[in-house]
Amino acid sequence: MVEIEGYNLPDELYYTKDHTWARVEDDGTVTVGLDAFGAKAAGNIEFIDLPMEDDEFETGEAFGSLESAKWVGGLLMPVGGAISAVNEGIEDELGLLSEDPYGEGWLIKIKPSNLKDDLKTLVHGNDVGQWLKKEIANRKKK
Repeated sequence: MVEIEGYNLPDELYYTKDHTWARVEDDGTVTVGLDAFGAKAAGNIEFIDLPMEDDEFETGEAFGSLESAKWVGGLLMPVGGAISAVNEGIEDELGLLSEDPYGEGWLIKIKPSNLKDDLKTLVHGNDVGQWLKKEIANRKKK
């Protein structure tokens, strides 16, 4: 677990530049959520729009959007594939995005189409700490 300035990012997860995370499950699916930095940066999240099961997306394509008092933005696919599950309960409990981002606050599950290549493009392992430090520094400049 990487913990810097109150932000916790499990280093076994994979991260996108827009702060979604990906966890490869034992059954080969990929669970996706918003990381703690992204949730805190967005502020009080007021609305989320998520896709339907079986929708297909390419890596980097927007699969949904978030709205907060500070920000409106897209959520980008960390890996390409078909949506196998959607956390519909998150719409009623948006606080889980910041309270439990790596557990009950997950967003979607994906049946990946090109997992091995897609994972190479994401931040993972020893790179997470340095990446998070840069993201914190960039946020402070704004």
